[in-house]
Amino acid sequence: MNKQTVSIFLNALLLAILFLGVIGCKDDPIDEIIEDTLYPTTIYRLSEETLLQMRNDFKQRNPDVYTSLNQFGFCDMLEPGGKNGVSGGFTKEEAITAVKEFVAQNPEYTGVKNPNDLQFSRIESFTGYNDAIFWNFRTENQIINNIEIDYTGILFQTQNKKLVSCYGNHFPNVYIPKKFNFNIEQAKSKLLGKEIIHWDIGGNPYSLGNVAEEHLQKAFAKLIIIPVTTDEKIELHITWQIYLDSLYYIFEIDVMTGEIIREIPTIIA
Repeated sequence: MNKQTVSIFLNALLLAILFLGVIGCKDDPIDEIIEDTLYPTTIYRLSEETLLQMRNDFKQRNPDVYTSLNQFGFCDMLEPGGKNGVSGGFTKEEAITAVKEFVAQNPEYTGVKNPNDLQFSRIESFTGYNDAIFWNFRTENQIINNIEIDYTGILFQTQNKKLVSCYGNHFPNVYIPKKFNFNIEQAKSKLLGKEIIHWDIGGNPYSLGNVAEEHLQKAFAKLIIIPVTTDEKIELHITWQIYLDSLYYIFEIDVMTGEIIREIPTIIA
């Protein structure tokens, strides 16, 4: 083999290697799924013995509160009734102070580390039976790494001059992977061709067509964390929330697995 033939052969081999290298570097989520054993953040149901101890501790620590703890050890509406408390009523500022004091005393049961981090989306007051004065508070959803966690607004209620109930929680120690397997464009591509089914007022399904490229190009998207709850555990899935405005539909796709975690129609017609 002469030098010219060898040179041609080597150049061809180099081009082949470069070509295969380019192909191998394609962003293909199916071939490059990273298995992250820390994901998703999972909270498991407590044993009955542990839960009984925690409920007793919560009751002793908060004798004026009639709500209790759910199977995961978080504040929940598990007991009926209410308490009159002492006469008179809180001012708004006093009620907010009572809420923050409760949170400071119960970080493991509310999931809130710093009471001053609480932001309220709703504050309202009303007078009830026997002129009892109530304040109701709802917090904003929890935010971690600039990502909202859905269903994490906490409800508090004061009656007269006592905080009497707490329902809901934030989540401590939420794990956010450093690298997602699916970026927003890869997540959108999983919806291409998917049929959109809506339901009318009578409960009858009807099709609005299939997801096309033009729908995906106009879609709004953001990251949101979805708690998926069963009797035994809570899993916190980080998802791309993709709003297909023209199809009146929302998909939420897991950033690590590519699975559709939730589908939400935005109209009933």
